[in-house]
Amino acid sequence: MLENMKKCIEKASESLQFLAVVLLTAVLIVAVAYVGGKCANRLAKRPTPSKKTTTLSIVCCGMLSAMAAVLMLWEVPVWFAPPSLYKMDLSDIPALVAGIAFGPMEAVIVEFVKIVLKVLVIKPTSTAFVGEYANFVVGCAFVVPTCLIYQCKRTAKAFVVGGIGGTLIMATLGSALNAIYFIPTLADMFHLPVDAIIQMGSQINGQIHSLTSFVFFAVAPLNLMKGGIATLFVLLAYRGLIAGVRLIWESQQQSS
Repeated sequence: MLENMKKCIEKASESLQFLAVVLLTAVLIVAVAYVGGKCANRLAKRPTPSKKTTTLSIVCCGMLSAMAAVLMLWEVPVWFAPPSLYKMDLSDIPALVAGIAFGPMEAVIVEFVKIVLKVLVIKPTSTAFVGEYANFVVGCAFVVPTCLIYQCKRTAKAFVVGGIGGTLIMATLGSALNAIYFIPTLADMFHLPVDAIIQMGSQINGQIHSLTSFVFFAVAPLNLMKGGIATLFVLLAYRGLIAGVRLIWESQQQSS
């Protein structure tokens, strides 16, 4: 009885610690996106968004979040990572579109709402929320820098520079967080040794023999691929996207 109680207390403590980390990370991401967006608007000397534009952004973010949640289900295995742990999806594209149209804060909102919709409406978590949390953090590590750089100039060149920068940041930060926190936390919650996860990677790639080599040969290439494809996709649709965004800017200026 005492042993069972002790296990329950330990599990509750782990869950509370995980929740605290999630909340702290979310606050940090929101702060960076909000302050960075304000600075980008000030640097570009753009007016404060009107109520009309704000309402439009809410509607658009809701639609884009639903699209992103559906895209999370279309996961494709990659040849260099364990398919049971890592798959390719394009759910960051709608968040990137929101960030281009409105700003980095809206991109974060889409990244967050897509997770909520996916877990509550479409498909429950199979990773004790660790996978969803990682998806949110790593996705924001890509869309926030990309959108911040783009919002300073709002040109195709600025978007390409932002996409490259965001992809590199996502790959670097994603790899570091997987090694330091995501993989160990997932292993603890499922009572697996980290070596078992490393072994999954070594069965696919013989160069994987440690946690460092695992994130270098499996996690980093996945994030580079995700960022590159998302950037290329939005770039190909850039002209049509900007035509719609210009209508938003014009309505904002007329309402200001």
